[in-house]
Amino acid sequence: MRGYFYKAVNTMTVNANDQTLITAIRSGIERQRDWALYQFYGDESIKTYCQSYVINYGDNQEVFEDMFQEAIIIFDRNIRNFTFKENCSLKTYLISIFKWAYIGFKRKKTGKTEAFDTNMIQEWVDSPEAKMIGDERKDLINEGLNHIDARCKELLTYTKLGYENKELVGLMGFSSPEMAKKQAYRCRERLRDYFISRPDLMEMLNIKSS
Repeated sequence: MRGYFYKAVNTMTVNANDQTLITAIRSGIERQRDWALYQFYGDESIKTYCQSYVINYGDNQEVFEDMFQEAIIIFDRNIRNFTFKENCSLKTYLISIFKWAYIGFKRKKTGKTEAFDTNMIQEWVDSPEAKMIGDERKDLINEGLNHIDARCKELLTYTKLGYENKELVGLMGFSSPEMAKKQAYRCRERLRDYFISRPDLMEMLNIKSS
């Protein structure tokens, strides 16, 4: 594939703007798609930034290469299926995906988010990339909510906004706070079951079934 990318880049202009690259990736024509993705494979500024990010948090070149490949795959898929909202540059978008994939890797490696370096998490939370990925995650979660019944969707929306069980009694007519808590648990299980049935969404959300 690498050799093919080098051949492709010599036969097409490399001075392409983001919209041209998006069109090429979505074209369905393998040669155009490969050429567009090569612009990012071959961008040393992106690779240097991502490599330094991984090394700064104690991992090596092999981890960087694995994460960069995974980020490119997600980047390509998200552009093709219109998950990308075109609200930032493609370069920024790829870097944000790389960071999110790397945080997912650290979570799986350690088994718990508390094991992350505090500075790493704070840097991510404060970054514009986090808001962008956060907005995409909200869209995916809302897709899941749209596949459960209306009452469950309403209940989970209230719990997401921080309403307590005793408040839900009055809002939704539960007989007691305990009943509200029990129903919220059942609704979360239904939402979980939906996501388990959609491994593509679970991968984009960076969550595991277990």
